[in-house]
Amino acid sequence: MAVDWVAVAKSWKQLEYIAKPGAMVALLAWLWLNIVPTGALALSWFSIGLLCCLAGDVLLMLPEVLFTAGLIAFLLGHVVYIVGLNIGGLLPIEAVLFVPVAAIGAWLARRVTSALKASGRGKLRAPVIVYTVVISLMVVSALAVPFRPGVPLGPALLVGLGAVLFFVSDAVLAWNRFVAPVRGGKLFVIFAYHLGQMALIAGVVALVRAAGFVG
Repeated sequence: MAVDWVAVAKSWKQLEYIAKPGAMVALLAWLWLNIVPTGALALSWFSIGLLCCLAGDVLLMLPEVLFTAGLIAFLLGHVVYIVGLNIGGLLPIEAVLFVPVAAIGAWLARRVTSALKASGRGKLRAPVIVYTVVISLMVVSALAVPFRPGVPLGPALLVGLGAVLFFVSDAVLAWNRFVAPVRGGKLFVIFAYHLGQMALIAGVVALVRAAGFVG
């Protein structure tokens, strides 16, 4: 991950093409080392989610014609994360948490889709809206983890923090790409994305080890 941050900061494209997917491969390998001894179903879901995100990472590095494909890959990753985070069943608190998260997501989607329409890329509006809804649901599912019975607070908060960082990363990426340039935006996006993925996965692994997560 650190190598990729340097590559992005220095605009070393060739190194970025190796380091960016390499970071997800390394995280996936670490996750698998924890799946084998525990046999936890929750971890299996997250390994599938990481594979989807790995595909999204590769597609988003390619020409913009593949942007929608990359968006779909990440969308599928969020769907799988949602399943993994809710193996123990949905909680009533998720309906409460959805209100503020949805409000933020709706505002962001409105600004991005307006910019897409103004720039003649209106065909991307529907995929962006769907993606915003799905990632918002993923964030809600992660923020609800601390409210699950018997779950250690530390790892649960780590899961929530990871999901929020993931959301922030995607928000800045969309703003920087479609609304207006953000100073240092590309580096911030990859930094928040990597830390978000790492926190999310590390939190889930810690929960499984503590036997506080249904798996």
